Amino acid sequence: MNIRPTRIRYLIVLVAMLAAVLLYLERVCLSVAEVFIREDLHLDKSQMNWVLGAFFFAYALGQVPAGWLSQRYGPRLMMALYMLGWSVFGIFIALAQNFWMLILARFLLGLSQAGAYPTAALLVKRWVPDRSRGLASGIVAFGGRFGGAGANWLTGILIVAFVPFSTDALLKPPDLIEPTAISPNPKTQHGNDADEAIQQLRKQIYGHYRSDAPIESLNEWLNHTSIFNAGIATSRLASDGRAIAEIPPSERTAEQNVRLNRLILELAFPGAIRQLHGDGWRPTLFVYGLLGVIVGALFYAVARNWPREHPWVNPAELQLIEGGQAPGEFSGGNSIPWRLLILSPNQWFFSVNQFYSNIGWVFLITLMPRFLAERYSVPVEERGLMTTIPLFLASFATILGGWATDRLSKRYGVRWGRALPMGLAKLPCVIAMAACPFLPTAWAVVAALTIMAVAQDFGLPSVWAFAQDTGGKQVGAVLGWANMWGNFGAGVALISADRLTKLAGWDGVLISGAVAFAICGIAGMLTNAKKGLFD
Repeated sequence: MNIRPTRIRYLIVLVAMLAAVLLYLERVCLSVAEVFIREDLHLDKSQMNWVLGAFFFAYALGQVPAGWLSQRYGPRLMMALYMLGWSVFGIFIALAQNFWMLILARFLLGLSQAGAYPTAALLVKRWVPDRSRGLASGIVAFGGRFGGAGANWLTGILIVAFVPFSTDALLKPPDLIEPTAISPNPKTQHGNDADEAIQQLRKQIYGHYRSDAPIESLNEWLNHTSIFNAGIATSRLASDGRAIAEIPPSERTAEQNVRLNRLILELAFPGAIRQLHGDGWRPTLFVYGLLGVIVGALFYAVARNWPREHPWVNPAELQLIEGGQAPGEFSGGNSIPWRLLILSPNQWFFSVNQFYSNIGWVFLITLMPRFLAERYSVPVEERGLMTTIPLFLASFATILGGWATDRLSKRYGVRWGRALPMGLAKLPCVIAMAACPFLPTAWAVVAALTIMAVAQDFGLPSVWAFAQDTGGKQVGAVLGWANMWGNFGAGVALISADRLTKLAGWDGVLISGAVAFAICGIAGMLTNAKKGLFD
């Protein structure tokens, strides 16, 4: 009698995918929240870029050691510890009171997340037969991208939701960030400068503004019932503002009227008034941290280091997994193979591919919300939606890319089965990012960046599969080595973004991303998954 194999390997891939969801949820949420954090902690954009970049530098430095720790002590224990760590440090970010507390918490978050993908890759290698690794890696990568997409959308919604209608909307002294910006023609990059209704509103407010009593004079204006009648487009307001605007003026309460006027005042003088929704970023990050602790406990309860250690795996499934893996699959030493990594041209091509890939990619997951606010004056919830769409659609491309790399490898061998998706998939990325400076609307830019994200993520499973094909027992170290360089690229891109925007505006950042993707594609085509690290 033939006993059917159990399917615990699918459950392991599922919990690894859930870990990836939380990984990106915690990582990406700051890109939507950062404008509120800057205002709350009185940071400039350069300081905020250092905060965002600190994550990637820490993430890079921790990649190889964290991957090795997972090989040494097992992916079950280490992934659970990593998840606990990044959840706690995410809560520390919510508690930060100044720049140094924020950058330290963000650095520690990056350090604790460093081992997640190398550990997940090791888990997939141990639990999935060779022929299905690309697809399994794609499913785990899907979780990360889905979490990133959800982070943008959910963060925008939660930030607004955590500021109830009962919140006092009248200004207090700390709410006036830049008094000199209260003028008929403030210096701003926002597209609403050309809006006639906004210009008229600025002139009206400035006519009643008293520099000797700025808070009192602005609060008098907030209590005025006719601000909204200036003709401001409600599409520029968050959901709470739009909801109040739909109420006839005669039926609004005084509190609703003040809140609506406060949101319009913030729209008229961006950067001058602390945004009312800024009170929502801290509780939002608390929620994400608590959710990470719960998923980490679930992972530890379900996962095991090896199939033969799991009490739910029957002999038929064990034979299916181990029989589907190549001889010598787990050969290699227990120490980090630094010499082999440094001397391998193949691993350097792989690392260059990752370095330049992340230079282009980091714009989407960190700077895009700021770009949309500054160039197109997109409100917070719509920014969340616009940055969600590319990541959400791209998440499905990871599954398709995993299927494609397995099919290509079966037909043409792993040399081209991995290199083609890593290389040729970058061509649409180049074209899409290079087109962005010439597109007239925010939604047109979102469409172009969606093409970039889909193409980028189509090639992502081949990256994991390359590390699994060439790494032997050291798959965590191989993927960690390449991810280290990739995240150095992301950190460098963020630190240099401030200078680039000063020299060439946002167009300079977008064009530099296109150039980076071109270099990335060339390096990807030069990789050879047939040549193992220990060959």
